[in-house]
Amino acid sequence: MASSKTRSRNGSARSSTRSPARTSPPKAQAQPGQAQSGQPQSGQAQSGQAQPSRARRQPAEVAPEPLRPGGPPPWLQIVTLVLALGGLGVSIYETWAHYNGSHLFACNGNGSENCTAVITSPQSMVFGVIPVAILGLAFYVFVVAIMSPWAWRTQRREVHLLRLVSMAAGMGFVMYLIYAELYQIGSWCLYCTIVHIITFLLFCNTATSAAVWGIPAPKKAS
Repeated sequence: MASSKTRSRNGSARSSTRSPARTSPPKAQAQPGQAQSGQPQSGQAQSGQAQPSRARRQPAEVAPEPLRPGGPPPWLQIVTLVLALGGLGVSIYETWAHYNGSHLFACNGNGSENCTAVITSPQSMVFGVIPVAILGLAFYVFVVAIMSPWAWRTQRREVHLLRLVSMAAGMGFVMYLIYAELYQIGSWCLYCTIVHIITFLLFCNTATSAAVWGIPAPKKAS
């Protein structure tokens, strides 16, 4: 009996020495103003998420489109209209003279200045059928319309391109007529020269307007 009690005491002592007492470490106390370990504060998380969302919501700044002036100044519009009316008046007079004896005022018919020789020459007929005076009259009826203030102020690109192309074509025809007068007919006409000068001035004004004030851009299809 004594020996068994002694063995039980020794076994309990050994077990006590082999398994030391396990003590749990003290929990860290959270300091005020700080969140628990591994969890960020809610205010910082919300602010961190709000900044990129705000940055995404802000629209990108778009540079304003440059304002295009509303066509050339009024004085240029008036000048071109007056020139076009002057060319129309001379063309009407030349057309009348072509069908009424070809006698023009202040045209003496002597020397190199001979209006009658010019407007009755073979070169005064296009393809031998259409008188040049009729073409000049039809051209200046169109020019008066295209040089009107409404045509200058419109923002339709086709109108401005048509004005520029028509004046370039008219100037090309004027160069041909000058060549015909000087080298084929051998005489020049005072009234034809006036029309040539008016056409040249209108061409210069139209080209200057396109270079300085530009031509409206084509409208985008909606």
